[in-house]
Amino acid sequence: MKQKLIIILFLLSTSLIGQTTYTGSSFSINGENVSTGELTVADNGTITDLNITMSGTYANISYIDFKLISPYGTIVDLVTTGWGGSAFNGTTFDDEASNTISSGSSPYFGSFQPEGNLADFDQEEMQGTWSLWAYSTIYSGNISEWSITIDYDNSDPIDPPIVSGIQYTGSSFDILDDNVTT
Repeated sequence: MKQKLIIILFLLSTSLIGQTTYTGSSFSINGENVSTGELTVADNGTITDLNITMSGTYANISYIDFKLISPYGTIVDLVTTGWGGSAFNGTTFDDEASNTISSGSSPYFGSFQPEGNLADFDQEEMQGTWSLWAYSTIYSGNISEWSITIDYDNSDPIDPPIVSGIQYTGSSFDILDDNVTT
């Protein structure tokens, strides 16, 4: 019995599991623009779950999109449609939430499923710079606070993607009045 307990304790100690919340700085959201906030995670660990919580104000939040970008460059849509009002307060995006953002109402206090899948970050190294990306089509507003809560272990993370780089060598161009074509 004593040997079994020692083995169990050893196995638990070799797969440390932790949870830490990292807080980003407030930032302004400028109309007809992309705005970003960044936070740096100095700790090491392999992500097993990740949630993001944010608060802010905006004239009409149906005109704003949010994405979270990992240090690996993985992008997850948090919300792009289906919400309205002028504020969000303590809004947590969590894959395990039972409600979609479209089933909530301003100020969206509580947990909601993101449009994308936060599990896309699972098995990545958590260390590095994380970005909260906001695209505003018309109004200005602010993010008063935001944070990511990461569950992690000490398993080996997947390798980061290797980007060979793309260089544009053509002539310059302008993008005017939200007219984007590809």
